[in-house]
Amino acid sequence: MFSGGFFWMIMGALYVLLGVGAPIWAKDLGLHMTKGKWSLAIVWYLLLLLTVAAPLTALAENEGVAAFRMMMVLVVITAISGAGLARYLMHKPTS
Repeated sequence: MFSGGFFWMIMGALYVLLGVGAPIWAKDLGLHMTKGKWSLAIVWYLLLLLTVAAPLTALAENEGVAAFRMMMVLVVITAISGAGLARYLMHKPTS
């Protein structure tokens, strides 16, 4: 299922839609996004992908306990860093 070209074409299309929609989403929320903020958002998104991909890979290798532990650690890290990033992105500078 995942070795065929159709799956990866759909995944690529979703990533393109995400890339096109992210600036619109940020503008709708009234976020002032700089290159540094975009970089942090991209790094956090990659962390989110890792949070899902790494434990599922371990689970596919019949390492259930390792997958569960990895998922718990990565979910906590992703949630805390996501909350911090959201707070940073939504901060309105006072002049």
